[in-house]
Amino acid sequence: MSIFSKNNRYVEMCKQQYEEMFDFYLSLGYTEKQAKRLSSSCFGADIEVSEKSGIYRADWSFYRRMRRNDDKTNRGFFGIRSMSKSSRCAEGAVCMDEPLEDMCAPMPVMAAPMMNMKMAEPAEPEFNTAETNNAPEIEEAGPLDRPQMIFSANVNTASWCYLRDKIKQCQRIDKSFVRIEEIINSYPYEMKPPEDDELFALSFEHGKCPWSEDGELLMVGLKGRKSEKEVHQNLAFLVDVSGSMEDEWVLAQMSIAAIVSKLKKGDYMSVIAYSDNTVTVAKKMKCDNLDDCVNAILSIDGIGGCTNGSRGLEDAYQYLSDNFDENANNRVFIFTDGDFNFGITGESGLSDFIYEKRKSGIYLSIVGYGRNNFKDNKMEALARNGNGNYTFVTNPADIKDNLWDKLVSNLVTVAKDVKISVELNPRYAKKYRLIGYDARVLTQKEFNDTEKAVDGIGSEHNVAALIQFTRGTAQKAYPTRYVTTESSGCEDEFAFIEIHYKTPDDENKVMTRAISIQELENAGSKNMPVITMLAAFGLVVKQSEYKGTADNQMISELLDEIEKDESINTRVPYSHFDIVREYVQGAGC
Repeated sequence: MSIFSKNNRYVEMCKQQYEEMFDFYLSLGYTEKQAKRLSSSCFGADIEVSEKSGIYRADWSFYRRMRRNDDKTNRGFFGIRSMSKSSRCAEGAVCMDEPLEDMCAPMPVMAAPMMNMKMAEPAEPEFNTAETNNAPEIEEAGPLDRPQMIFSANVNTASWCYLRDKIKQCQRIDKSFVRIEEIINSYPYEMKPPEDDELFALSFEHGKCPWSEDGELLMVGLKGRKSEKEVHQNLAFLVDVSGSMEDEWVLAQMSIAAIVSKLKKGDYMSVIAYSDNTVTVAKKMKCDNLDDCVNAILSIDGIGGCTNGSRGLEDAYQYLSDNFDENANNRVFIFTDGDFNFGITGESGLSDFIYEKRKSGIYLSIVGYGRNNFKDNKMEALARNGNGNYTFVTNPADIKDNLWDKLVSNLVTVAKDVKISVELNPRYAKKYRLIGYDARVLTQKEFNDTEKAVDGIGSEHNVAALIQFTRGTAQKAYPTRYVTTESSGCEDEFAFIEIHYKTPDDENKVMTRAISIQELENAGSKNMPVITMLAAFGLVVKQSEYKGTADNQMISELLDEIEKDESINTRVPYSHFDIVREYVQGAGC
């Protein structure tokens, strides 16, 4: 059951890396036989173990190589376009569209040879076509000039994954890809769970701001309720097999396998592959037999062609609409670098497209790949407009951390369209600034618009926001005729927090919380050391104009203090503390 005929391709992998991949599949719960099958084949290519020294790929990117250069059916990475429809639609596969016209016709491309030396530091490519939405930073303002700071929740982790990959690879960091709220929210803070029937709990903490002499920090935290009922899954895996994914396919298969390993009896999965056309590889398979699931994963065959991502998304949404399960979580998982070069290609058009689709009750999760060609702006916009979440994968540790360990949080949504408003009393705060969330600022109209699509919160998800403020009485920076500098009433309040959200059944809800001056002074600070350090790190890496005195030395000192605190677990897998320490020390770079 393969969608493309066998291309007679293979990838050469050193023994150490093959064993790491094999152990990865075992750690997911696959049997030795299943792990061997998954480790020996990927997207129609054989994995061959080499005894050559120095071919270990630290960045986990692999090129498919042709076994026989004289085979005329092989046309480099883009050879699938030369095949007939009948060869692509093999047993069990359903071709959902004819190939597009030959404007994407293949050219003879020689597969890049594997390096014959250890790549301790991969060379920086000459051209970098990665794209991101580099939103301007939120400006500091007074409570009288900007009474409310309104923003949408963000549970994505893509920016943090990008950062730690660049740090581990000793490569230059593009500050436009740094989203401080994603760095902050990638850490598992200890927050109080919700009580009674609330879908999430609201908490706050208070501390000093080390990079500002007179600054203080207010942490606002949300903790999602743990889903109490067993939610069955009806998932459509939409896999990008276009030419731009030619060196990400090993990680893509490992990602799919990680999610599938946690599916169980009562869950269903479908697999759709797309390049310039889409093909259904597996249709609503029961997930109670892992061997059948492995067969479906191994049936994804072929890399090449253009990237008609909009058509792939449309077909995946249509497929789930036709097979909608009212008693399950209906979700599209797309595995892509976001390089949509056919169909709807622009960020705005894709956002509008996915915004309309979200009304169908189908959720969206995006798993991104790539280093120098990934379109972060498109993937982030799709997640933001589609009731979805977005993570980024550069190695197996990312997969275990973001797809396997946190799968339930990413699958089960407990609150939709979560929008947060924070007001500071101008009697006590003269200026303030929200750190991060630059692309997630909302207007008052959007805050009160129940149809405005923003991110939700999953089962036991944490969401944290950090506000830097300075004590004092606010004065209007730009005087107006009718707005006075006096605060009205609420004289014992320091801040007022209002949250708008929807239940999974689309019931609109509002949660409010006033913070008195006394409560602020007595607030706990259990999570403050970590969130303060991560915020300082984010400000420095982003080269923020608001970083104040924050620098590598300060970050190192904050790390030292954290390591002295026995209540904080600093020895966690893929530790934030190790990554940040490696950055400030410039280890190996």
